[in-house]
Amino acid sequence: MPKRRRRGGRKWLGYLLSFLLGGLLALGGYFYFVPKRPLPPEAVDQKALTQKIFVIDQVINSQLYELGLSKKNVLLHQSSEKKEGNIIWKQSHTKIQCPRSLAFSVIEGNFRRGITTLGKPFSIQSTQTSESLELDIRILDRMIHELTFIPAHPPAPKASLPPSEPLPSKTGLRPRIAIVIDDLGGEGEISQELLQWNFPITFSILPFTAHAKSLASEAHQRGNEVILHLPMEPYGYPKTKPGKGVLLHDMNQETLRRQLLQDIEEVPHIQGVSNHMGSRLMEDPGRLKIILSELKKRDLFFLDSRTSPQTVGLQTARSLGLKAGERSVFLDHSQGEEAVKRSLEKLIRVALSTGKAIGIGHPHASTIKSLKEMIPKIQEKGIEIVPVSALLE
Repeated sequence: MPKRRRRGGRKWLGYLLSFLLGGLLALGGYFYFVPKRPLPPEAVDQKALTQKIFVIDQVINSQLYELGLSKKNVLLHQSSEKKEGNIIWKQSHTKIQCPRSLAFSVIEGNFRRGITTLGKPFSIQSTQTSESLELDIRILDRMIHELTFIPAHPPAPKASLPPSEPLPSKTGLRPRIAIVIDDLGGEGEISQELLQWNFPITFSILPFTAHAKSLASEAHQRGNEVILHLPMEPYGYPKTKPGKGVLLHDMNQETLRRQLLQDIEEVPHIQGVSNHMGSRLMEDPGRLKIILSELKKRDLFFLDSRTSPQTVGLQTARSLGLKAGERSVFLDHSQGEEAVKRSLEKLIRVALSTGKAIGIGHPHASTIKSLKEMIPKIQEKGIEIVPVSALLE
């Protein structure tokens, strides 16, 4: 009897060991075959950020070399140390003088292609005026490089004014800023808040959205400017969806015209039109001429959102004698209150240096909150907030 018990004990122990071994193999297989979830942006460590900054530095040097720019073109280079939790990095500000023959659109296009091919978490944002091009290069929404390009032999600076007085614009008026909120019409809460503001926000409303007609009518009654935010084909379509009413590159003249008129009918009281997406269509002067000619017939202006560095929107509009302009800064290209406030500060700089600036934002909670905090500060600087039509030519 004792011998039988020992055999039974060994048999039971073998079953237990086999069960444990099978469990360990299954668990190991799960961790081996099941893909790991990517770490959230805030989980990046110092080593990973340092490696990514090295990659960005190489891309910048490569793009400058391709553009024929060297150290002799650098007018100013400053860097400051930034810290976020346990992460420390250098943030650099570089001012570069370039030949007048080198178009800002070429510079922006080269850098944008170089950065976007890296994919996430790298990003680039641009701000362009007739006198400068600013490129903000970020990793996980952390500013790494701010590159400012100015043309060689700039015009002589205007006589400086006392600090208490704002710089005048080219028209002799004080600096002016227009705030356009895009993508409206699909939601209600933020739109209703915008309607209560006592400064002239421009409502840019998408056609065929739930509240397009009612919001346009209410904004018009309250004295706000209303424009149609016209869906246009982007690169990546149809995976990237501009929404109902989109104008497509392959449409013939009659189809383009018919769809445009349907979009216009969807949003009452409009005084102008801006492009929603449209990175592909905005590069085609032939298609744009068809669209913008229809706008001119209806006495509507055009605001180029500059969704492509190769856009020909403004030059096509001017060739037709159409009142037009283009945005200066996307306010919430990077979301988050601090990012939006930085963009608003950039908008202020553009307005003070050129006399006017157009900022485009979207109905995000962070954008609305930042605007509410920053607009009084904008006004304190002597900058007037106006409807976008007041800044177009």
